[in-house]
Amino acid sequence: MAEALTPFTDGDEQTAVVDELTRILSSAHLVWGTPDERRRMRYFGFRPAVEAGVLKREWHGVTVRVSSDTLRAVWPGTGEVELRMPERSLLLDGRPFVPTAEGMAIAQHVLDLIQAYERWVEAREGKDERLSRGRVDGGRLVNPLAETRRFQRTMQVRRRAGR
Repeated sequence: MAEALTPFTDGDEQTAVVDELTRILSSAHLVWGTPDERRRMRYFGFRPAVEAGVLKREWHGVTVRVSSDTLRAVWPGTGEVELRMPERSLLLDGRPFVPTAEGMAIAQHVLDLIQAYERWVEAREGKDERLSRGRVDGGRLVNPLAETRRFQRTMQVRRRAGR
């Protein structure tokens, strides 16, 4: 796992972090919602849940569930982060997401899962194939791996600036 994401107390910083996390998780959800991608996800270790159309995966103690309208991560004893589509609302324990230490820890696990999955696709099928499968949402190119890396670099810069 990468270095833990930092919680923020400044309102503008919180809004920027929530907006960026929402964008990244929405991008991953868009890619993961296609039928071909769901087949890849099964090879990566996602399994059908009891609910129809839901795939689930355990990732370092966090249960991640992906359906057509949600991406949900639950870390027992810590909390739950949920992205609801199509409204793109990001929630922490059923309330609007606030970048607390617990929320950011769960978010970091989901970002790590996205990165591991994208690297796995690239190793298996090549970089060109990984990038080509990101054409969703009316032809818009989505690259979850690049988006997670960019976000983590931004968080590192914010962390250094806050010292």
